[in-house]
Amino acid sequence: MKTLQEKLRDLPDKPGIYLMKDLHGDIFYVGKAKNLKNRVRSYFHHNGQHSKKVQRMVFNIHDLEYHTVDTELDALLLECRLIQKYHPYYNRVMNAQQNYAYVLVQEAHLQILAEAPENIPANSQLLGPFRQYKQLPHLVQLLTDTYLLPDVNYVTHLAVSRQLPEMPKRLLTEKKEQILGFWQGGKTDFLTLLDQRIASLAAQLNFESAQQLQELATSARYFYEQQQRMNAFQAIPQQLFALPLTTRRKKLYQISYGQLVATEILPLKAAENFTATPLSAPLSLTKTDIDPLLILMSYLEHHKKHD
Repeated sequence: MKTLQEKLRDLPDKPGIYLMKDLHGDIFYVGKAKNLKNRVRSYFHHNGQHSKKVQRMVFNIHDLEYHTVDTELDALLLECRLIQKYHPYYNRVMNAQQNYAYVLVQEAHLQILAEAPENIPANSQLLGPFRQYKQLPHLVQLLTDTYLLPDVNYVTHLAVSRQLPEMPKRLLTEKKEQILGFWQGGKTDFLTLLDQRIASLAAQLNFESAQQLQELATSARYFYEQQQRMNAFQAIPQQLFALPLTTRRKKLYQISYGQLVATEILPLKAAENFTATPLSAPLSLTKTDIDPLLILMSYLEHHKKHD
């Protein structure tokens, strides 16, 4: 059985993932690398720039396991799966799928749910799961306040009515339509209404409240734009793209409605086509589907920008 030093010495110049283990053999960190030798060895260099977290990790390493893959994208996807499987202590990103949440949009009420219910009330829609579970309470409150839903308190109702004089006259059904549009990355006037509220506060010289609302609006806009990106990505029936492996080979990926359905290694100059059948429609996402989808989406966006 190889010692840790022998494993470090034998690390390959290939993409892959690595698993750091403690004295008891428990995995406490999973990482990915374009080049395993360079990445893993970098932890053990006496570098004053290492954070305290990294220093603690290195101190606790008693064993190391690694697996090579074909490409950086394969490493990203495998890293995600292993983090979801082992929930290592030092991994923070992609390590909280159990906390990803849903939003139930009812006629006059928004509710955050930890799990999808078996039965959804009539005239309601369940949306998600959403990765930004820490952000959801702020978004729900912001929507409730801005559209003056029945849950809003009297003081807030009075303030928002001054900022948005037409809002008290709007029908509840119309408000619900705009709220659904926000959560789904569709048509909505929510962000415009937030801008109007901010302008109203500034006109009243209430700059502190305007700044606080601006910060919330920026967060809401980011959430909305990400939903739009995901919608666009999941709407494509089939995408093919290739990554070079060597001067003679490439790896072809087939993505259908946001899901990786097949891969194949081909000669570099071979035609890019698949015999695998694409999906017939987008799949309903579970909590564990969100992170792999975002990895694929972000990687393809970056890949297209640099083609």
